[in-house]
Amino acid sequence: MSHGNEVDAMRVLFAVSPGLAHVYPSLGLAWAFRVAGHDVAVATSGVSTQAAAHAGFAVRDVSPGADFAAVFRRKGSAADKARAMRELGLAVAENPQTPDTILEKFSRVSELMLDGTLRFAEAWQPDLIVYSRLQGAALVAARALGVPAVDHGFSFMREGALPGRYLPYLTSLYERVGVPAELPAITSLYFAPEHMMHGEGEGWTMRSVPFQGGGTLPDWMAEPKTRPRVCVTLGTTVPQVNGVGSVESVLKAATGLDAEFVLALGDDPDLAPLGTLPDNVRVVGFTPLSTLLTTCDAIIHHGGAGTTLASSHAGIPQLAMPHGADNWLNAAMLERCGLGLNREPADVDTELLKTLLYDDGLRDSVRDAASVLAQSPGPGEIVPRLVRLAEH
Repeated sequence: MSHGNEVDAMRVLFAVSPGLAHVYPSLGLAWAFRVAGHDVAVATSGVSTQAAAHAGFAVRDVSPGADFAAVFRRKGSAADKARAMRELGLAVAENPQTPDTILEKFSRVSELMLDGTLRFAEAWQPDLIVYSRLQGAALVAARALGVPAVDHGFSFMREGALPGRYLPYLTSLYERVGVPAELPAITSLYFAPEHMMHGEGEGWTMRSVPFQGGGTLPDWMAEPKTRPRVCVTLGTTVPQVNGVGSVESVLKAATGLDAEFVLALGDDPDLAPLGTLPDNVRVVGFTPLSTLLTTCDAIIHHGGAGTTLASSHAGIPQLAMPHGADNWLNAAMLERCGLGLNREPADVDTELLKTLLYDDGLRDSVRDAASVLAQSPGPGEIVPRLVRLAEH
């Protein structure tokens, strides 16, 4: 692990797919490597490029100008897209594994990123490649360089069979750059304890560092709150695909409750379908979620893995209203682990919101679960193990 001046410092390449849900979960480990004295670079593209740079990392955009949206673009009306998103999510809940259609799409994403990722890896010569699950270009690069790869999970699924399932979709990528179509040595990192995970697979559990980007906090967050506060969010994808109509029942149920509902639906959402908002609803633009949650007593969300995990660490009750992807799987886990409630939007009423806010048994269960999460080994404890992995 000598690269000129440093003998003990290791070079770690984080190869990440474009998408905030892919880059943000990996940055806690990236910073742990930096704090331990190792060199870190990020190879990514799309929105992940700016996100990683704003988090303080050296970033190489490996496919500038690539149209990743075209890979995922669906034909049909908004209702058709929402229906397809729902059907895919229900399929994942029935069979907890990444569907073949997603493997095919991410193989196309990986193809767009392949040349730039491999070129940078060959130039920078990392000792270890940490990749966001489904970043196939990282697997090709690790095999080409003969270095181990670390699968950094970002969902509540253990998928030991995934690399083998994914390899046939990546064969043409290997062949195009003259690399044997074989998997590198892979170690899986899971971002939640075993009891919160679904599926099968060997790997190491690492305590997550919930992160959603930095930002300037508004004035109202610097003042003591005067009544209970509930965060309402749908993540980054749902408002774009489904719109915000699913929170209409929440706002109706919130009317008249002695609580403040913070509607965090991103910057410039179309709120017209919601009509006139109740007086106890505050609309906010982008606000770092983890910090916002420290001021909240509960959260209502779409069931996304990152939001679910950040809320679990915050120790506040959750109400999940699944929309797609792995949302139903995550929502079922919330109830199973005593972290919150799982309901369809149409089933949300005032009594349910009172349970979310005031049920002592639920609040005690959530606090206990957060305590267990806090005891998992953090990134700083995992780094030495990964260093030894690279040394061998």
